[in-house]
Amino acid sequence: MDTSAETQGESLRDRLVVAGLDLFYRNGFHAVSLDQIIRAVRTTKTSFYNHFESKEALAAACISYRDQRWREKFPRLLQERGGDDPLAQIRAVFDVWRAWFSDVQFNGCLFIHACSEFPSLHHPCHIAARDNVLALRDIIADLADHAGLADPDAFADRYSLLMQGAIITEVIHRENNAAETAAEIADMLIERSRPVHPD
Repeated sequence: MDTSAETQGESLRDRLVVAGLDLFYRNGFHAVSLDQIIRAVRTTKTSFYNHFESKEALAAACISYRDQRWREKFPRLLQERGGDDPLAQIRAVFDVWRAWFSDVQFNGCLFIHACSEFPSLHHPCHIAARDNVLALRDIIADLADHAGLADPDAFADRYSLLMQGAIITEVIHRENNAAETAAEIADMLIERSRPVHPD
């Protein structure tokens, strides 16, 4: 069976997601027009609608694609910096953030942007973005559990808040010190969460 047409279609879909992701991240979801995306990929509206029913459907696919990549990349980055020690991996979060914030292409968090631009809790873009934030929070909870911290779920909730807050602070001030400040607060949170052993 000849699958060349199907292969070409899959390739175009991938190109639409990659181009959409780049444009949405740099400019915002609502600011980017469908025509801009089509021009970036050098395709037609007819071809676009063969793959996505709307710009918002493409946006949801872009968020899900970025989410999948982050779920794979985030634990690997923590292990590269923290080795096999779960507590060191938790501390490494803000080393990852520091490198990210210093990247010239840093423009905040796609998932925070999506939750802001699609505020309805039931919108597919909001759901896809929230899923990523929760997934990273769950990674921290698992590490906290393996590190023996008290109440890993409560710890992960607080640590996730610190993670997101550092991103927003860096976007606001652009001074490349939000990660360092967050790391100092993280140390205090970790010390507070260590189990108390009786003498």
